Amino acid sequence: MTMVVDVAIERGVGGLDRLWSYLPGPLDGVSPKIGYRVAVPLGRASATGIILAERDVDAAEFSDLKTVSRVLDDHPALTPALASLALWMSERYLCFIGQTVRAMIPPGVRQGLAGRAPEPMRWQAGVAPSARAHRQQEIFQWLVEHVGSTKEEVLAAFPHSEGPWLQLRKSQGAKPMGPPELAPIPSGPELNSEQARAVQTLSQGTGRWLLEGVTGSGKTEVYLDCIAAELDQGRQALVMVPEIALTPQTVSRFQLRFGQRVAVWHSGLSAGERVSTWNGVRQGIYQVVVGVRSAVFLPFPQLGLMVLDEEHETTYKQDEHPRYHAREVAEERARLEGAQLILGSATPSLETAYRARKGEIGWLTLTKRANQRSLPHVSAVDMRKELKQGNHEMFSRRLMEAITEALSRHQQVILFLNRRGYATYIFCRDCGQALRCPHCEVTLTYHQESNRISCHYCFFEGSPPPRCPACDSPRIRYFGAGTERVVEAVARIWPQARVLRADRDSLSGRASHERLWKTFSSHGADILVGTQMIAKGMDWPMVTLVGILAADVALNFPDFRSSERTFQLLVQAAGRAGRGEAPGQVVVQTYNPEHYAIRYALEANYEGFFQEEIGFRQQAGYPPFSQLWLLEVRSPELKRAAAGAQEVASMIRSVLLDDVQILGPAPAPLARVRQHYRFHVLLKATLPASGALRQVAEMLRDRSDVQITVDPYFML
Repeated sequence: MTMVVDVAIERGVGGLDRLWSYLPGPLDGVSPKIGYRVAVPLGRASATGIILAERDVDAAEFSDLKTVSRVLDDHPALTPALASLALWMSERYLCFIGQTVRAMIPPGVRQGLAGRAPEPMRWQAGVAPSARAHRQQEIFQWLVEHVGSTKEEVLAAFPHSEGPWLQLRKSQGAKPMGPPELAPIPSGPELNSEQARAVQTLSQGTGRWLLEGVTGSGKTEVYLDCIAAELDQGRQALVMVPEIALTPQTVSRFQLRFGQRVAVWHSGLSAGERVSTWNGVRQGIYQVVVGVRSAVFLPFPQLGLMVLDEEHETTYKQDEHPRYHAREVAEERARLEGAQLILGSATPSLETAYRARKGEIGWLTLTKRANQRSLPHVSAVDMRKELKQGNHEMFSRRLMEAITEALSRHQQVILFLNRRGYATYIFCRDCGQALRCPHCEVTLTYHQESNRISCHYCFFEGSPPPRCPACDSPRIRYFGAGTERVVEAVARIWPQARVLRADRDSLSGRASHERLWKTFSSHGADILVGTQMIAKGMDWPMVTLVGILAADVALNFPDFRSSERTFQLLVQAAGRAGRGEAPGQVVVQTYNPEHYAIRYALEANYEGFFQEEIGFRQQAGYPPFSQLWLLEVRSPELKRAAAGAQEVASMIRSVLLDDVQILGPAPAPLARVRQHYRFHVLLKATLPASGALRQVAEMLRDRSDVQITVDPYFML
């Protein structure tokens, strides 16, 4: 028998999409094993790949195999569990194995970046800085009083002072002392009976659990206690959050408990920082990581617990190949690692809630807020009546009164609107034409701050026209409110209020999310205006009022999940109010107060919403009662896109069985994006999905004009 290794080539193209077998061969120092990156001969050239499997074969059967050329690193890039996970993902999401491998390994690791040493460094005061360097003097004096502090602790004490800190180090005003010793893990606050019951149940073994708790019920304290138990056993833990905006707050809470054992992982890190964190996790230096979706691929050698906080969020679904869902990947990795998985949410996805209620996964509930605090009082305002009564402001009279009262008590307010920009479309009053993107079938958004019009799909930008491009009329008007217009209205009505804005336009820099969190946490602003990134997970005790300005926005999307997303977003946004000592109030502005998603959200009644929505899903045959495959055919030419979609649909009908329903082809809701026309074919398969679907995937494998998304979350 002969040992061979199976290598996935990193280039994700169709002709290379399989495992290639090689002899390991006698190499200098390192034996090629599962997870190692290697150079291999491929045809007349050489290629880079990674070993995903090894096996014994009959020597005569594989006598003509080529040999691995060399091992590229002195350590494996993937653990054996991650290697198995890569193969599973390729099968589950119909993506090339090379695409999966590239998603798992950071670019800096593939490029051989060294990264800085991951151990945190302690510092002490050295030579006093110049008397003119006031901020350096302040930091120097602080170091005199706090010998042995880390850089992170210095910058936490002096926000926005990285420049003075670097100058202080350069001038020898601060001297290194080496890494700090890890302090014992302190006990957390006393848990209430529901939290204690959850921790006790979770500590009894591995498995998959839904932790369903109302907003403010203390799910994070349950996570912290469970992680502490894992660390006591020498294991590591991963905590995933859906938004980069949530990482500063979460990291702060976890570092208070676990100190320098905690690392962070998100796209805002530099390539070197990502390599350093990746190495620190691989070496076991970091025992806890707080990260976004891609953190599910970090190379933990001793993974004991995974937490997916706000598990319902659609941001856990990757919209580019490999189009994976972090919840499913985490579940499979937990199975491979023998680790525990906790899915936490106040508004679980219908799929997860259904599985919990069927007993397929464990189910724990937290029904009351921690510290005996009550849920906020939620009321709805019918904006149709406001208009009839002559109120043309974007704020209802009830919301304006509530804002004025909260400001008079020196409390904080959150105003939530899930639209960016100043005006959502530009309209000519003479010819009736709206200004559209030249590359997409969408209207352009006006951003007043930059005085630019832009497309939020292809990122086209331009200057706002003084006259209508269609009829040359000067009667151009701006309609639809975005976050910029809300800020303008707040400044006009409450000029004394300090206002922050939080959306993708205002939070673009690496440290912008942390600055926002620290500023609002320290009451550096009275009113925060933002999109959905501030509507989940944030814990600001001084916020007593949340105003939801347009509750109906998501209801009009052509997506079977629109009601679910509306309910979740409203409950999550409302949950930001009343988390401190003062009671909370929520005002929901809507043109459709009768809709069941809004009615149940006003009551924070998840069970009522679940029962109504699950009945609709079952009747219509949507998940969790089926599996969906979205096939998108695209072309720069409309006729070619339409013909291609018809051809694909006909091809599918020739092979599919009766348990698969074909919907379409039809133009996508956004029929043209980035200069490509788009047609959709939707396949709906009863569970378990028919094997014929695999045949479809093989038939379409080499068609570059067709994209397949398994269980799509973005239907536009």
